[in-house]
Amino acid sequence: MDAPSNETADAFADWRRVAQRVITDAGITASHGPKIIGISGSQGSGKSTLADILTQQLNGLGIPAQAVSLDDFYLTQSDRSVLASTVHPLLRTRGVPGTHDVDWLQQVLTGTKAGKGQGLLPRFDKAADDRAGQHPLSCQVLVLEGWCLGVQSQGEAALLEPINDLERDMDQQGIWRRWVNQQIQTRYEPLWSDIDYWLCLQPPGFAQVLQWRRQQEDQLAQARRMDEQSLRRFIEHYERLTRWQWACGPRGPGLHIRLDASHRVERIASVADSP
Repeated sequence: MDAPSNETADAFADWRRVAQRVITDAGITASHGPKIIGISGSQGSGKSTLADILTQQLNGLGIPAQAVSLDDFYLTQSDRSVLASTVHPLLRTRGVPGTHDVDWLQQVLTGTKAGKGQGLLPRFDKAADDRAGQHPLSCQVLVLEGWCLGVQSQGEAALLEPINDLERDMDQQGIWRRWVNQQIQTRYEPLWSDIDYWLCLQPPGFAQVLQWRRQQEDQLAQARRMDEQSLRRFIEHYERLTRWQWACGPRGPGLHIRLDASHRVERIASVADSP
């Protein structure tokens, strides 16, 4: 799950209120046409929890809805190994743009927008770090959540200097970050126009990203947990684009949801248009 282990019943009440507002503000009704809701937010921010609650409320109103994670579209371990050997070793690690099956995702989005919210969705097993089959898609409203959903490409000047130890140690020439940036520009940005309504979850700062991701690790069996050093290095793969998304501001139309350090909803602001 995307939510921290200390999420309380009160926090779920926050998400239920957010879901109710989304349904009203986005004008979703049983007679309305197909719609795609996008939820973006850093690791541990509560994306999957909110997506599940939103789909539950929609289904309860008789509006067929289904949630899917961008994570499920990760390339297979074999495909990422090829990228690691032909482009850059850091691409063996799933997560950044370029490590998803964008063609499959585009088919799902295009089909949903065309009123054909049926087909197949992939499943990804993070423990095995590989794809784990597929399952059926059937919905009027698709709720798509992902940490880099809506991300924009950066200008060349922003890519010159490394921003953390991972980039300094493993990407000294900037090959990895430039390739990822090119993937955003050519393959990911065109996808975002298919999303009708946006939800952006933003923590107080990057310290909470690490804290909340650590809480996720604590929910795993001891043998599967990353130690502190490994966890910090893992999070560094996503730091550049997480901070960049905050700097760019949220996409719209939709809601910008600020979270406090205890993972409660602190403020909700309407966003009229995309940046």
